Order: sequence, then structure tokens, then C-alpha cells
Amino acid sequence: MKGTIRFRYDSENDVVIATPHWNIETKEDVLVWFGQYESYMKRFGRKMDVIIVLDDFKIGPTIGVVWGEYRASVHQRFTRFTYRVNSDNRVKLFVNTSGVRYNVATEEAATIEDGLEGIKAARRAANIT
Repeated sequence: MKGTIRFRYDSENDVVIATPHWNIETKEDVLVWFGQYESYMKRFGRKMDVIIVLDDFKIGPTIGVVWGEYRASVHQRFTRFTYRVNSDNRVKLFVNTSGVRYNVATEEAATIEDGLEGIKAARRAANIT
């Protein structure tokens, strides 16, 4: 397999923690990466709050636009509030570009715990318990 995503559901906080182990270089990579999100997230039957830990996630310089389109689809279809942890500079660039193009989340946190606090604050602001 080209790459994997380790998903963990934190039932106490009702949050999915996703840790992708990927080096996205081709459209085929993007499609497999997207399929892994789709396969896991559809089981909830609703949009989920997600923290994405990017310690082992890279994007090649020529695939960022395509990846950004599919990234936006993940957010539009499967997520409500999201935070990214430990993005490298290229990933940040493509995340922010995708965020502007498709009006999807770009929030970052220093740690998983900070991401949880950000999600809790977003829930409070939206009057979601």
C-alpha cells in the first residue's frame, strides 16, 4: 500500500484523530488517500470534528492543486470543526490555498490537546454541546 491513515475515535470528546502516513506525489496517491478518509468517515453518518496530525505527511510540489481539491471534498463531506497539528511549510501552503479556493477549514494547533480546546471553543461559539 502506498500510504495509510491511522484513525482513532476519541469517544470522550467525540473527535476523530487522523494521522496520515503519506507522501502524496500523484493523482493515484490522492485518490487512494481520499478513499481512506471516505471509507472511515462514512461510518459515522454525520460530519465529525477532526484533528489531523501531520508529522509524517508530505505533498509533492506538482500535486498540491489536485490534492487541495480532494482535501476540500473531505472537509465539505465529512468534517465540521478541524485542526491540523505539525504541518510542514509545503502542506501549510496547500492547505491555505485549498481553504481560500473552496472555503474550508485551515485552523492549526500546536498539539492535539490544543486542537481539542479549539474544537470545544468552536462548539461553544456555535451553541453545540
